Amino acid sequence: MTAFIILSAIFTGAYLVLMLLYYTGWIATKEFVVKDFQPKTKVAVIIAARNEEKNILNVVRDILAQNYPKELMEIFAMDDFSSDKTFELLNSISDSRLKIIQMKNEVNGERISSKKKAIEIAISKTQADLIITTDADCRMKSEWLKNLVAAYELHGKQFIMGHVKYHGEKNLFQKMQALDFFGYTGIACGSLFWRMPALCNGANLAYSRKLFYELNGFGGNENIASGDDMFLMTKAFQKNPSSVFYLKSTESTVSTFASATWKEFLQQRIRWGSKSKHYTDFKITASLSVVFLFYLLMIIAAILSTAYCVLLTVFFFMFLSKCLVDAIFLGSVANFFNRRKLMLIFLPAQIFHITYVLIAGVLSQLKTYNWKGRTNK
Repeated sequence: MTAFIILSAIFTGAYLVLMLLYYTGWIATKEFVVKDFQPKTKVAVIIAARNEEKNILNVVRDILAQNYPKELMEIFAMDDFSSDKTFELLNSISDSRLKIIQMKNEVNGERISSKKKAIEIAISKTQADLIITTDADCRMKSEWLKNLVAAYELHGKQFIMGHVKYHGEKNLFQKMQALDFFGYTGIACGSLFWRMPALCNGANLAYSRKLFYELNGFGGNENIASGDDMFLMTKAFQKNPSSVFYLKSTESTVSTFASATWKEFLQQRIRWGSKSKHYTDFKITASLSVVFLFYLLMIIAAILSTAYCVLLTVFFFMFLSKCLVDAIFLGSVANFFNRRKLMLIFLPAQIFHITYVLIAGVLSQLKTYNWKGRTNK
């Protein structure tokens, strides 16, 4: 019993320190503001799309409408074996900047495609200096590209991460996801400030074409379905930490949709978690372990409190400690995006977060997941 209480105290302290690091890193990172900037860099925006007939036109139109010189932009829409009308809808757009590529014509008809393969093929077909990746279900403001390129041109950054947030929530479940996702955004930013990058999102990512080839692209993890963002970011950081940059800007933020169902959400989180067993950076593995074990010990304390009353105190101490530091952190990020009202659902979101982290954390290491009709490990 004593050993369990001591262990719980240790992991509570470790969690508090970790979250305070993320919070202070988020606060210390200055907001990126662009004024009177005239870009000169040719960019290639890559969208890997599979069965995205509901979203593909919106994202392509948003990119075509960017406040960016037309002659310096091209878009690669990679149709990843879609079985719906994604390809047909893409072909309805008449613009010389849009290149539509069907993956089935690039991999000898074999259904071995993945987002990584799509990105590799697109990069091989462009001479653009800067590669931008996003997802087919995303929306962006008109200054999105200009901000990413400003970080590249004005600050010499070779690997640039941008904000991703949810929008258009329709119910409590989706609102909890939106608030929860602000945590991911804040961690991605705050962890990089302290030179311990823990998260990266390929829905809003830019890197130089030269760097991609210097890092041997996705070599070494090409057979892992997920991780086109994290593994590449880790390589870039290991090569040159100062070249990796987090773009803290609402103008460069990409918006996407929360999952509609619990099943869809859990499959997504299992997919994200599945790559964790392949991480080679100890700091990433350690931070993930601290969070998972802290939550696990908290739940064990709650369960055993029915037999040992002292553990009820331990549980409340751990839970209240988490709520305190998370409220400060999430409140700051939500306020940055002018979505402070989401904090009204903070408590149910906390229970939601602990529950899915433990479930997805275990399942991501034990089972395969299904994503858009494909089963992956």
